[in-house]
Amino acid sequence: MFKRYLFLLISFLPVFSSFAQNTQYIESDSVFTVALPPGYLLPFQEEEAYLTAAEIEEEAVSRMLKFDTTSAFNLEQIDYNSSFIPSVSDEVIQDRLAKIENGIELNYHQRVRLFIDFFSVRKREFTLRMMAKKNIYFPLYEKKLAEHGLPDELKYLSIIESALDPKAVSVARAVGLWQFMYYTGKMYGLSVSSTVDERRDPEQATEAACKHLKYLYGRFNDWELAIAAYNCGEGNVKKAQRRTGKVKFWDIYERLPRETRSYLPQFVAMMYVMEYADDHNLIQDKPYYAIPKETIYVNQSIDLKKLADELMVCEDDLLALNPKFKYNYVPAGVKNYPINIPAARLSLYLDKQTNILAKVKATAPPKPVYASRSGSGSISKEGKYYYTVRRGDVLGSIAQRNGVGLSQLRAWNNIYSNKIYPGQKLVIYGKGSNPPKVTASNTTQRNTTTTSSNVTASLPKGKVHVVKEGDTLWGISNLYKGLTVEKIKELNNLKTSRLKVGQRLKLG
Repeated sequence: MFKRYLFLLISFLPVFSSFAQNTQYIESDSVFTVALPPGYLLPFQEEEAYLTAAEIEEEAVSRMLKFDTTSAFNLEQIDYNSSFIPSVSDEVIQDRLAKIENGIELNYHQRVRLFIDFFSVRKREFTLRMMAKKNIYFPLYEKKLAEHGLPDELKYLSIIESALDPKAVSVARAVGLWQFMYYTGKMYGLSVSSTVDERRDPEQATEAACKHLKYLYGRFNDWELAIAAYNCGEGNVKKAQRRTGKVKFWDIYERLPRETRSYLPQFVAMMYVMEYADDHNLIQDKPYYAIPKETIYVNQSIDLKKLADELMVCEDDLLALNPKFKYNYVPAGVKNYPINIPAARLSLYLDKQTNILAKVKATAPPKPVYASRSGSGSISKEGKYYYTVRRGDVLGSIAQRNGVGLSQLRAWNNIYSNKIYPGQKLVIYGKGSNPPKVTASNTTQRNTTTTSSNVTASLPKGKVHVVKEGDTLWGISNLYKGLTVEKIKELNNLKTSRLKVGQRLKLG
């Protein structure tokens, strides 16, 4: 009897297999279970290799686009409520990319396919949110790009940069829709103060992004390379070219920084998915639109929340129109400073301008609070405190955020280069504290070469220094009177200046 059932089962297997391959979805209690054809979303030959690559790429996506992910894809086992997800072949995608290619080369690659599947299957909700928000910013992008003679497709880059969030801040402290670092933004006229960050202003940041992209294209005469350089910097792209002896993006791919290797494929994938959203059953019927606005100019401090009340508009709407103000107020001492208000309230403002301005003056602007990036809450500028370095931090931005000079920060922490390390604690002296004074004589003493007899006389006999994270030979030499870098090397038979945490150095 068992053999008979086994024979029947084997006989019907080809029928079941054929049925499964031809079935796109099965409806059951209003839940659509995707039945993907064999090999769908598996661009690699071995599943194990595919999952490993997926984990690598997904980490980059989660860091850049700020959504939660798991360790591997398992798409064949996922149920999607009320969502039929079409199966699309590589050939169809390649043909579609060729059709939308305009000013930017859209090369098909397995990494591009990986992110197309990521945005159209795994992260459909994220893509739908971007489809809803694009109407807020894309008209501005299209206008600015056209003014600068740049390809319209570059508007999709902002999705990969910031997920269309003007207040987005990366781990490396890049800010805004176009994720400008402090010094790059300053180079393009974006000022940053304790109260205003123009990198968060959509119009100003988009203007700066257009100029920067135009500059990068001028350097490489290749949009794939210019886009890669926007992510990792012009120098890293040129370094990859030197190391490989090649020029094109996919030829230098392996030598680019890890995040940049995902950056261009994400851009191409997002452009494709947004352009062919309907073909992937991505339908957004509740889009957002930009609030029509007018600009007024003021010469006093303004509390934006009070202004919203006086104009009888939604507070969130007014704040959304002015994202560059860090604490929702216009600082005092400004002259002809622009503020955006809903266009529908311009006549009300003009009719009652004097009365409104008298009522909305910021009487007690909020006191800036400097966030502790070590996760321990907030740090006040008052007194002595410690800052824990995180990956992506640089000394200049740390000093700027904490309102101290770069030279002061270096002197307080015995740092004589630009090297800092994640987890390193930096002491900072704020108001009300008594920081050690750094005098010219101290600086001169560090640079003065002493004779061997004087050095020997002042060396701490038998003393050993245990290397801590962030230590350098130069810094250690300045901790002990009369000790030089050369003497430390001589005492410890060091051929280079490299140190290891926990290493014991003889000092005499």
